[in-house]
Amino acid sequence: MCDEPLPLIEAMETAIREEAATGAPVNFYRLEASMHNTRRELGLSGQDNMSAWVDAVAFGLDTDHFAEPWQRYFGPKGARSYEDGTVEYIPDVHQLDERALDLWSQRLDVVDHPAFRARYSDLLWEIAPQLGRRRDPVHARTALAAYELMIAESAYEEFFDKTDAALRMLTLALSIRDEDAKVRSRELLMEEFRELMGSSHRFNFDIVERLLWERNVGTPEITQEVVGALDAALEQSAGEGDRFNAHSARDIGTRLKRHYNGLRSRADVVRVHTAVARAFETLAARSEPMAAAAHLDVAATEYRNAGDEVAFNRVRTARAEAVARSNVEMVAHSFRFEVGFDDMERFLDSIVTPENLGLSLANIANEFVPRISVLRERVLENARVAPIQATISINIHEDEHIAAVVGSVDEDMEGRIMHQAGQEAMFVGIFLDQALERCMSVHGLDSYEIAGWANRLGAFDDLTMVIEGVEAWRTGDWIKTLHVLVPQIELGLRRTLRGLGEPIVRNHPTMPGRQTLLNMGEVLSNPVLQTALGDDTVHYFRALYVDPRARNLRNVVAHGLTGMSDATSTTCDRIIHSLLVLGFWRDIARAASSAASRLS
Repeated sequence: MCDEPLPLIEAMETAIREEAATGAPVNFYRLEASMHNTRRELGLSGQDNMSAWVDAVAFGLDTDHFAEPWQRYFGPKGARSYEDGTVEYIPDVHQLDERALDLWSQRLDVVDHPAFRARYSDLLWEIAPQLGRRRDPVHARTALAAYELMIAESAYEEFFDKTDAALRMLTLALSIRDEDAKVRSRELLMEEFRELMGSSHRFNFDIVERLLWERNVGTPEITQEVVGALDAALEQSAGEGDRFNAHSARDIGTRLKRHYNGLRSRADVVRVHTAVARAFETLAARSEPMAAAAHLDVAATEYRNAGDEVAFNRVRTARAEAVARSNVEMVAHSFRFEVGFDDMERFLDSIVTPENLGLSLANIANEFVPRISVLRERVLENARVAPIQATISINIHEDEHIAAVVGSVDEDMEGRIMHQAGQEAMFVGIFLDQALERCMSVHGLDSYEIAGWANRLGAFDDLTMVIEGVEAWRTGDWIKTLHVLVPQIELGLRRTLRGLGEPIVRNHPTMPGRQTLLNMGEVLSNPVLQTALGDDTVHYFRALYVDPRARNLRNVVAHGLTGMSDATSTTCDRIIHSLLVLGFWRDIARAASSAASRLS
């Protein structure tokens, strides 16, 4: 770090004075842009340029940030990630050092406008530890006084800015244990709470949550008033009048349930659940089928939590009907995917070895097991290309119900990876199709040979059904292939588990003395099998057969939900491939452990 203090740049001080003299509410974003423009126009360099940049950064930081790199109230307003894992912050706060604190302290000493005094003193209080200094409580008290003066003078253009200032006052008061300032901050928040309720009938839930649950903040009288207002607002939001808003009812209900659960008042909790359920049932009646299904899903959950089985079953039936009606709203999207002849030939030559049938089949088995690490990268790349889509959850419908919900990339990476695995089967289907066809042609394979290789590790005691299913695949009978081979895959996995020395039965859940076979999901959850097959192979079987976020073939077949869209060559190629995986899983696991791309 350079020990030389940063010089004060007169042009920056002029920009501050001009912004303060406008007579309008101070706009820090406008001021920051003006300072950067001035810095560039002056052609500053060295220490002068650094000083001007630090002056501008004081107004370019976001508030209420609490994220990387500082996890503090102030933080950069943006970040850019690079492929090597490095992150560049905007502004680049890593360039700040103790000299920035000295510069801002000098500005604070001469500025009179409360907006600037609040910003500089709050920066000095909040960021000092990040830049190697101890905090000075004087800065917190200066910021408190400035924020309070701004509120008193109605200096904030937007109501939410005024609320943010009062919330910040409360934080500062608590941090320095200033009881008088805490009381004043609390009263300001209550005034703003009442103003919101009186004018727009809306809530700032930051105010609500801090007044109700932050330690040493609320009082019994405040709690009674806030909860009473929430209850009244819930009744209005869940009713059918002009203030109806189901989403607002749910937000209010979330806070009321927390409050009443804390009091162990079950009757009030049930009342809140029921009100929210009614609101979403009403909203569903006003919505198109696809949206109605989602709203009824919320209503069903609320009725269930309220213990109202009659309403729960009624809404579940209505939801199934809405899902069925929503089919007419579905829009098909198609795309063209071209693979060059030479590219395909090079790929097939690397997979199918004319002189070695076993190696050819092993390569096919290994090549088309998706790697979790690759799927994760695809999910992240899709999020970079389509960031808005990455934040939207995905509802997956089967028949008359929502079978699965995949959350956003940030909140549900595991679900996104599983969903991507299901998509992957479609995208690479042409490569698997051509690899199987080339192998069949080069080696003259028949159904008996394919079944024999699938049983290479003893997954089947009787190959009759496997041979029938493979023959159906060879002749293009996709319906028979699907319904014959999917149960055989489950059988093969169960026998594989038995071969690893693990039990394949469990006690019947409702009939004492009886046992039942493990289903495919239970088999794939066995830790011994997971260790033996490896994470990628287990994930592949889950995606293809038992997870509704992906293909879910086992459950689709078992529950009678198969349609013609399931009985396709692409799907059946995958079933044949998973047969081969049962025959080569040891080789695949060995290749994964040595990071090999091809078996030998």
